[in-house]
Amino acid sequence: MDSLTITLMLAAGLLHASWHSMVKSASDGVANMAGMGAVAALPALLWLVVTRPVPSAGLWIVLAVSVGLHVGYKICVAQAYARADLGEAFPMARGAVPLFATAIAFIGLGQIPSAVQAGAIALICFSLLLLAYERFRGDVNVTLFVAIAGAGLAVALYSVLDSYGTRLAGDWIDFTAWLIVLDSSAFLLVARATRGPTLWTTMTAISRRILVSGGLGLLSFSVFMWALSRNPVGPVSALRETSVLFSILIGVAFHREPLSGRRIVAALLILTGIVLLAASK
Repeated sequence: MDSLTITLMLAAGLLHASWHSMVKSASDGVANMAGMGAVAALPALLWLVVTRPVPSAGLWIVLAVSVGLHVGYKICVAQAYARADLGEAFPMARGAVPLFATAIAFIGLGQIPSAVQAGAIALICFSLLLLAYERFRGDVNVTLFVAIAGAGLAVALYSVLDSYGTRLAGDWIDFTAWLIVLDSSAFLLVARATRGPTLWTTMTAISRRILVSGGLGLLSFSVFMWALSRNPVGPVSALRETSVLFSILIGVAFHREPLSGRRIVAALLILTGIVLLAASK
């Protein structure tokens, strides 16, 4: 994996953690994410109007399944943040994603990671799960567990599917634009159905937060899709999940969450995994 991809993915990780922090602290996470989608959909829709790409029949199927996974992920995230700290829910939801994504990519796309990449991915997964150890030691909130498990599985599945979609489309920007517009529209409908007419009032009240988080989300996701279009899924997913590092720092700095020794050790192990990925071929 080249240094440009690694650098941009680390930057995307910071942006990713930042918008998650804004959703976590919002008065209504579902409304925040619905507004984010609307913000991201505007430039994506403009791109589609100008370029007018026409997806093939097979690509429409990929887009439909991917939209379902993305919407399910957002619902799970909102449920998890309603029941746990950012520094707990985020690591638990993202911990096993690189491992799942690597396994699914191997089965579905025939992508085989090198020994170093496999070791680095496993180390990062172990480190992220270590961050969630304290939560699993106590009584398990069933709803929280289902939410984080659903979020992690959805991310792993859509990472592999979106990687395939960028290749099937032949242009990662066209595929990403279609995905953003369709996903944003679908989640807005879900939010309206669950929140009722008060959704618009809530979105107006947090409009500044929505604009900022929407911009961060668009940039982060675009870098992720670009990286998926030119690299194996496993290493890209592993680098994306280093956003957990930033979520821990943001949680401590802005949400007054504790910084334990276990979190520090896990962070150092994650950095080791990044170095291994950077050195791998």
